[in-house]
Amino acid sequence: MKIKLYALSTVLTLFLFSCNKKENTTGTLPEVTEHTETETDTLQETEETPRKESIYLFTLTPKDSSDVAFVSLSDIYPAGDEKDTLALPNIEKMGKENAAYFTFDKNYRKRFFSKTNISETDSLFVYDYAKNKLVSFAVKNLKTAAMLNGYSSEEDWPYHNYDFMIGFEINKKHLNGFSEYYRDALVYVGKENPFSKERLKPITWKKIAKKDYPSKALKNNDRNLLKNTVTGNTYFYKTDSHEYFLQDYLDSNKIIYGRRLLVVDSKTKDVIIEKLFSQSEGTSPTPLNYENGEDSIDQWTGKLFKNKPAVVFGFEYLSFGCPSISVIDKSNEEINIQCDNRH
Repeated sequence: MKIKLYALSTVLTLFLFSCNKKENTTGTLPEVTEHTETETDTLQETEETPRKESIYLFTLTPKDSSDVAFVSLSDIYPAGDEKDTLALPNIEKMGKENAAYFTFDKNYRKRFFSKTNISETDSLFVYDYAKNKLVSFAVKNLKTAAMLNGYSSEEDWPYHNYDFMIGFEINKKHLNGFSEYYRDALVYVGKENPFSKERLKPITWKKIAKKDYPSKALKNNDRNLLKNTVTGNTYFYKTDSHEYFLQDYLDSNKIIYGRRLLVVDSKTKDVIIEKLFSQSEGTSPTPLNYENGEDSIDQWTGKLFKNKPAVVFGFEYLSFGCPSISVIDKSNEEINIQCDNRH
């Protein structure tokens, strides 16, 4: 997926960060710094390893034609309770024009930090994995703000608390060279930069024979999802550490219903992770890289985080919810992107 978010932030689409746990590290960062590095032969069922999650990552959204890029943290700071007068000021008193976008005064900023466990001494890191560009900002130098979400309009006046995204404001001039609409950007807030300096690789798929797809029993539920499908093309990609196998499953109209990904250890040939990406009301498989041109890249792999194994992602579009990044190890860890999807 280029991490594409087909909701509010995409209508335009680390190591262990948790807003509830902070690392005990110190250090002063400049206000802005930049670094540029630049068909399965069995349908038996197996048990699935319980899914783990860690790290809070966020997305970046351009605010119309202004010079503002906005990082919404509303997924961890819900402010929908109208009785919570400490979350947002009285919107009606502000007036329709002023209320569409406003920055926080000291009291509301303090409340926001308290509820998210963010500190003035933290930093905000923005990493574009496609461009391999990283910029960081001292939180103390960033404004906190509220912006109407993309599903609200002037007709909704007077606005309600739940109509707003709440987060940080960044001046676009500090994001020169980033992907269009910041669609490949990830945001992290914490004491230290969690992102690796190793450039991620776009996956270049090669067709292979179906017989070369590893024989591995399907996980629970996947068998039922695929019972009315037939296998289609099979694809392969290899790095020094891993082999990636992808199997298409076609519906009765010969349209791709789903894809099954197996990532294998290059040395031991053990299957490390298995994922199924299928059609649903809110999901659909992404095109394979370069199918729609040289700039059409969705699937990426490599060492994204300093203190985690390699990752792989980019296999499905989402209308509801947010995309995730799969860590390539036996933990079955999925790093969910906090994308503030209001759809």
